[in-house]
Amino acid sequence: MTHTSQFDSSNHNHSSKKSGADSFFDINRIVQLFLKNWYLFVISFPLCFGVVIIHHRYTIPVYRGSATVLLKNPDEKSLSRSDLTEGFGLAPEISNIENQTFIIKSRKVISKAIDRLDFGISYFVKGRFKDTELYHNSPFYLELDSTHSQLLNTPIYVESIGNNTFRVSCDSEGGTMFNFSSQSQTGGVGAFDFKQIVKENEWVKCEGFSFRIHAKESVKSASGLVHYVYLKSNEQITSEYRGGLDVNPYREGSSILYISNTGTNPSKINAFLDALCEVIVEYNLERKNDMASRSISFIESQLETISDTLDKVQDQLLSYRKENRFMGPSDYSQKLADQYFDSEKELKLLELQKDYYKRLKTKLHAAKDIEDYMLPVLDDENKTYISQLILELIQFQGEMDVLKPSAQQNNYYLKTLQKKIDLSIENISKAINQSVKSIELKQDKINKSNQDVIAAMDQLPELEKSYLKIDRNYRLNDAIYTFMLQKHSETQISKASNVPDSEVIDQASVSGLVSPNKSSNYNKAFMLALLIPIGIVVLKEFLNTKVRGKEDLDHLIPSIPMMGMVMHNKSEESDVIRNHPNSIISESFRAIRTKLRFVSKEQHLQVISLTSTNTGEGKTFCAQNLASVFSISGKKTVILGFDMRKPRLTTLFGLEYQPGLSNYLIGQNSLEEVTYNSGQANLFVIPAGEIPPNPSELIASNRTQELFTSLRENYDIVIVDSPPIGLVADARLLMQHSDCNLYVVRANYTVKDHLVHTINDLLSENVTSMGVILNDVNTNEKGYGYYSAEYYGE
Repeated sequence: MTHTSQFDSSNHNHSSKKSGADSFFDINRIVQLFLKNWYLFVISFPLCFGVVIIHHRYTIPVYRGSATVLLKNPDEKSLSRSDLTEGFGLAPEISNIENQTFIIKSRKVISKAIDRLDFGISYFVKGRFKDTELYHNSPFYLELDSTHSQLLNTPIYVESIGNNTFRVSCDSEGGTMFNFSSQSQTGGVGAFDFKQIVKENEWVKCEGFSFRIHAKESVKSASGLVHYVYLKSNEQITSEYRGGLDVNPYREGSSILYISNTGTNPSKINAFLDALCEVIVEYNLERKNDMASRSISFIESQLETISDTLDKVQDQLLSYRKENRFMGPSDYSQKLADQYFDSEKELKLLELQKDYYKRLKTKLHAAKDIEDYMLPVLDDENKTYISQLILELIQFQGEMDVLKPSAQQNNYYLKTLQKKIDLSIENISKAINQSVKSIELKQDKINKSNQDVIAAMDQLPELEKSYLKIDRNYRLNDAIYTFMLQKHSETQISKASNVPDSEVIDQASVSGLVSPNKSSNYNKAFMLALLIPIGIVVLKEFLNTKVRGKEDLDHLIPSIPMMGMVMHNKSEESDVIRNHPNSIISESFRAIRTKLRFVSKEQHLQVISLTSTNTGEGKTFCAQNLASVFSISGKKTVILGFDMRKPRLTTLFGLEYQPGLSNYLIGQNSLEEVTYNSGQANLFVIPAGEIPPNPSELIASNRTQELFTSLRENYDIVIVDSPPIGLVADARLLMQHSDCNLYVVRANYTVKDHLVHTINDLLSENVTSMGVILNDVNTNEKGYGYYSAEYYGE
């Protein structure tokens, strides 16, 4: 028919326009979806920001403190450090920074810093939601009994009750006992519950602790506050601060180090970093002074020995001259003695050097007390080179002693350090062998040159020879004694002029708040405040299987045009056209009537069938009111109750037990006998009649074709209340007799998958002239007739 093809053309045009606007529509649909759930954002933002504010209010803040240290590069060594480190792939500056980083973070250095501080007793004031640590501003302090072990890691509560009186309590399940005097654990203690009221300076004693309380006059505490103390060993404190310590260079290759630490008390952080910087500065200076002190001690022991020998030789010389009445040697004898003395002095010093090198080589592989052999008495050409190698070895061994207890056995840096130590020992051994050979050559040369002098001295008289021998021994010891005195003074001056290789540039200061990070937390709260509602909306959208509105229909079945929307019926009457002619629902059906006329244009649209996916979607309600709206416009209208399985239309018009379509289709009654006046002008009803056992066979019979032919001749509009097409095939049989097939979808009721599946089946069967009516739309939702609701009222 011609009107059918024009209706299809409208469908096609609508579908084409829709596909061109899909992207914009999807964005608009998302925006509308979020606007519809605006209340979720209203709840989410105060909730998320409130949680963050509470978190900031009751979380114990963590601060970061930092100090800056400059590492100096001493230039007193003649051999470049790069010669020793290039074989290991390390630049001198990088090697020095790595060395200092490991040393600074070592347990030995940190423990020295902790030993200088009073961190063993921590004082806290108890709060409603969080406790605050007090450092040097507690209203009292504890004096521990040095003879008694103390319980660690258990809170001991101290409450001031006035008149310099305190209530002390401790409920312990037992723990480790520690003696702070000897810095050692002394066993453990079992569970106990201690409560006692004590005066100031009165000893508090039990099996877990022993101390007395001293009040601070300079610190006033508000009444009612409860304080408690924690006792910790230096080893525990060292582990805590070592875990939070960070050492970083200013930039790669820089000799400036940033040393930082985190904690909950800014004053304690600064105190720890200042103490650590002092230890770092003093560490190298102590090593230098210790080496100088060892050298001075050795020289003093040698001076004492030589002094004794010198005194004895002097006494021997005086006794000889007195006993033999010897006034002195001749000029010739004295000249020979002077020549021999110079040679003997040089041989003595060479022998001292040779003996030192041999003992050093023997001691070298033992790697113990190598500092004892760092003596300033050597003056050969190899002294500087060997001394530098020994200094390198001492430094490497010192680093190994510091790092080995706290590093793992397979640590890469320790392996590299061991390679450096082995290389230093090998180089020292080679240098010593070369020096010993050089000394032996000098000794041979001096001995050869002395042979003529010795031969001449043998020709002297015995009295003169004996005197010269004693005098030569005296003068030799006196020269060595003078030489040692000179070296003693030089070493003392060197020790006094020692300066540390490190310098503190910036004292410790708190550089910022680590936790809670307010800016980051507020940003996270803002993101969560957005994401939580979005997640809920997306989850609801994902889990929702019902058609909610026009947007869903346009998205699910874009090729089927929307004929109109029927608002939610708040009244109990089903015939809203007659009972509420001015309501928004009545206007909805008038709009559908107008749309149907517009779609059909000049062609005659006579038979209109209504179906749905399932029962309960308002198909019969829409059919009744659509028939009413056509009848009041002057169209002679008849409504057919073809839903013979569930004849609800029969009940609406009160035609139960009356003959109807089933009776007509089996030939039991004529058309006039099953047609009833509805009581409304121009509106007639043909009910379903008795429920037949075979509705589909009756609808497929020739009597159905004859029925529609007769109705087209006698009525202007024929409204067909068809069965749900998603359940039975009856509606599909009736569609071939209709000019327009209206599909009723109920908002928030019709299942999306069922709707799409049914529509796709109809389209695959080339069913044309279809339109959709969206039923039961909520008027409170913006975009669904809210203007009409305000205009017409309820």
